[in-house]
Amino acid sequence: MFDLTFDRNHNVLLARFAGVFSSEDIESLDRTLTAFISRHGYARGIFDFSLVEANAAPQTFLAWHGRLPQILLGQERVIVAPQPWSYELACAYAAQQRDFGNVEPQVVRSLGDACHLLRVERPDFQPVP
Repeated sequence: MFDLTFDRNHNVLLARFAGVFSSEDIESLDRTLTAFISRHGYARGIFDFSLVEANAAPQTFLAWHGRLPQILLGQERVIVAPQPWSYELACAYAAQQRDFGNVEPQVVRSLGDACHLLRVERPDFQPVP
């Protein structure tokens, strides 16, 4: 499950995942991002896994998804992965994205670090209409 919010002032989307992360979450996020882009255009992205308790997405699915073109075409992306297991998965995903010609997402341990990397000093994330 995830929530999607948007900071218009900084043009940054924030997807916050919670509970058990699954391949269905990824597919749902892909659809949601595609719909967002068609209405609002491209934005930078933060993908926050701080509230994820476990990963149920198969490794093969994550590897396949890492080879796809990025949806937020050419935009900076930051993955927040504070747990050791999520950090390791995020780093592997980021490397695959880079190796397949996408902008490599940066991986950090906190939302504050992600905001700092994207130069968002006072975030104002609002629900996406």
